[in-house]
Amino acid sequence: IVNPRPTRAECSDVANAVLDGTDCVMLSGETANGEHPIAAVTIMGRTCVEAEGSVNFDSLYQAVRNSTLSRYGHLSTSESIASSAVKTAVDINAKAIIVASETGATARQIAKFRPQMPVVVLTGSASTARQSFGVLKGTKCMLLHSLEDTQGAINECMESFKRDGVASPGEAVVIVHGHTAQKGATNTMKIEYA
Repeated sequence: IVNPRPTRAECSDVANAVLDGTDCVMLSGETANGEHPIAAVTIMGRTCVEAEGSVNFDSLYQAVRNSTLSRYGHLSTSESIASSAVKTAVDINAKAIIVASETGATARQIAKFRPQMPVVVLTGSASTARQSFGVLKGTKCMLLHSLEDTQGAINECMESFKRDGVASPGEAVVIVHGHTAQKGATNTMKIEYA
């Protein structure tokens, strides 16, 4: 709370939390009543970024999938699609995953499998957008008026990837959605190229 720099043990704790797959880390006393709150957050952020550079996302994916299978014995349809989407994205070195989700359930399932590439959630629900963007690791959102024109929203998202340098023309992007705007109808995974 009074020191301008963390100890090695504090940095190790933060880095190990990231390596263990933690969604987020938090400072309390250091920022609430510490003498160097901005420095504490800055150093913690740098520590997280450095640790994430060492994460083996493929083995993390396998660990999450295996623990789910051993605990429940099977995956639901949408969870199986989410697992397959992440595995496919890793296998083909996709630059991003796009998820069209009204409730955010599919986005949560994809984030659960810890993809290393960014995940963009297309949703018509402001609540789902806030929850996905604020809670799910590596997830951003595009709030739409509705998911009626899913392909149009996907095309717009792909164009933004090219504009922002996320994906170059010809690079793969994995897309997960349902054929209808109905809740709980996720049944499709496909690969498109920017």
